[in-house]
Amino acid sequence: MVEDERHFALMLDVGLCLMTLVALGSISFIVGGWVKPRAPGYWTHRPWSPFRDHYYSEVDVTEELRDIVQQLFDLCTQSENMGQGEDGKWVSHRSFRVTQVHRIENGPLWSSYATTKKSIPKCQASLKEMSAALRKRTEDAIQELDMEDEKLHGAAMIKDFVKSLGLDRKRNERLLFHGSPGQGAVNLNTGEVIFPEKDKNPVYAIKQSGFDDRLSSVRGMYGSGVYFAQKACKADQYAGQYHWPPPPGSPFNYYCSVGQKATIFLSRVVLGCPYKTELSLEQLRRPPCIEGHFDLNLLWNEDLRPTSTPWRLKGVPCCICSHQRFDSVMAGLSIDMREKLYREFVVYDKQCYPEFCVTYERCRAPVPARGRSSRR
Repeated sequence: MVEDERHFALMLDVGLCLMTLVALGSISFIVGGWVKPRAPGYWTHRPWSPFRDHYYSEVDVTEELRDIVQQLFDLCTQSENMGQGEDGKWVSHRSFRVTQVHRIENGPLWSSYATTKKSIPKCQASLKEMSAALRKRTEDAIQELDMEDEKLHGAAMIKDFVKSLGLDRKRNERLLFHGSPGQGAVNLNTGEVIFPEKDKNPVYAIKQSGFDDRLSSVRGMYGSGVYFAQKACKADQYAGQYHWPPPPGSPFNYYCSVGQKATIFLSRVVLGCPYKTELSLEQLRRPPCIEGHFDLNLLWNEDLRPTSTPWRLKGVPCCICSHQRFDSVMAGLSIDMREKLYREFVVYDKQCYPEFCVTYERCRAPVPARGRSSRR
């Protein structure tokens, strides 16, 4: 009898120890998730420890994602608009051929992005705090985004791909394009190679350190933020020019962009509640508040683009307030009463992550399908 009791007590102690270890492990993972947000489950090199995020890898996912990304580029390219507009007049190509896709698995950068995402209020909560007019305008803006996404989701491969990313729709997390020059990019006015080194160019910097709104010009049309587009052909305008710079002073029609290889980031962007604007917003460093108030210092700033309306004449209120702010800026298709070819989206914080780095070739005509489906 005594032996049985001792055996039972021993088993009980062992069981309690195991339960304690399981409980401590579960608590560690929960706490670790708060300290270091977990990377997506489909990433290749994320560590098992929830407290560790010191890792970096560029995973080649070309074989599994090239067809999907190619289809996404095709559907997000408006060939009829290419070669037009102030930023795209140098373009002579009309389509893209995706050659490589790399997934950027950057632990510290992901932790920063995921933490910022959690800090952004859910859209429904923010909408409840707005006036009726601003609420309606914001709801319409989000609906425009949804309608554009629905066009893409008609393609089964793209729909499945986007679903697999687990985007946070309650905070309006989207997949958007951002073009940036890489190694070998040239200055069209002088023919000089701007970025001759592999590790000293914007593409390399974004992969290593992410997007940084502090490096953006306050004279940008919507201020000092990070700019994104729904259309690949819009992002391509900022992905640099390569190979055949024209002689100094030559008009752009002597420049051929066909055959060049460039890079676009297919990025996660948390837009939250976007402020939709029909005005240029130079000098802006953060979105207005949900009452529509812009920062007071903008009233006295005269460093604007030649065609822009001074802030004191824009007809928007500028004051110092403590109201909750919009989370991003969404530009409409008419700015300062001038028609625009593309919508643009701007964020002013660590609200964007360059998850997929896409290398592509600029082509004269659309690229035919390769006749096989991709697997994820």
